[in-house]
Amino acid sequence: MKVWNTEELPDHEQFVYWREVLCEAFVTLRPERPRDHNRGRFPSRVTAHPLSTINVTTVQSKAHRVIRDEAEIRRSPQEVYFLNLQLSGRCRYETEGRETIVGPNQFAIVDSTRPYFLDFMDDWNVFSFRIPRHMLRPLLQTPDCSTGICVSGDQALGEITIGFLKSIAMRVAELPSEAIEPLAADVVNLAALSLGATEATRIGQRQSAQRALNAAIVKFVETNLADAGLSASSVAAHFGISVRYLHRIFEEKGRSFGQVVLERRLLRCAGDLDISAQSRISDVAFRWGFNDISHFNRSFRQRFGASPRAYRLRQRQE
Repeated sequence: MKVWNTEELPDHEQFVYWREVLCEAFVTLRPERPRDHNRGRFPSRVTAHPLSTINVTTVQSKAHRVIRDEAEIRRSPQEVYFLNLQLSGRCRYETEGRETIVGPNQFAIVDSTRPYFLDFMDDWNVFSFRIPRHMLRPLLQTPDCSTGICVSGDQALGEITIGFLKSIAMRVAELPSEAIEPLAADVVNLAALSLGATEATRIGQRQSAQRALNAAIVKFVETNLADAGLSASSVAAHFGISVRYLHRIFEEKGRSFGQVVLERRLLRCAGDLDISAQSRISDVAFRWGFNDISHFNRSFRQRFGASPRAYRLRQRQE
């Protein structure tokens, strides 16, 4: 892991150092501050982790502009794509004659071999993935039309890809060595599918998409456990897939959709029974999506070997 932090320097040196940080962590770039912010502090930070041949960075900075023009390309003729996933703030992209604004939970890519202009309009936070150009470009159906295009989490495939990218960026330092190569390939494949992949890529990369879809569905379930209306049909509708396909995804992992939801609800209830001594057991059950107390009591006993009341008493005694 490598870390660059401008706050370690005196205020008047921070933006000067930021130019060096960008060039070292990414490629040769020309940052410019807004005219009304040309002086003073510029707290910014970059943390970088390798993921096979991909570099994963977390960037926090202030509003400013970043330019890569012909002069910068000549000084640093690296051939990579940068996939920038916006976590906070907005960025205006200009590249290949296209202009778009990318906001939180959206991403776009730029090509280091072509000029681009990034206007970070607010203080911002980004996960950036540096992908070798030779890995991604052949997978794109129209590569010259794929840069500067906003991919949003509002769309099913965008949500799946963004969820996967976030999980990789947040846990990259913890990944076992044997998982690094396949996960790096999944990053590239999902980026291509989101941006418009060739037919061969779409056929060949179904496993990557299915793994990411499964992770996105599990995350969605975790987030919505309290909703008593959570069902296979509601989840399938959210992701734009059939109920039959949803069940198949879970069955291939060895557990049904219903089993996964029930297990996670019971674990949440057990946690609340452990820490919420004053809550009624029925309130805990309703809080986590159960609407039948008899079913809850029976399922809880099967999972934990004791009734909810006995479980709570045992936890207090321990």
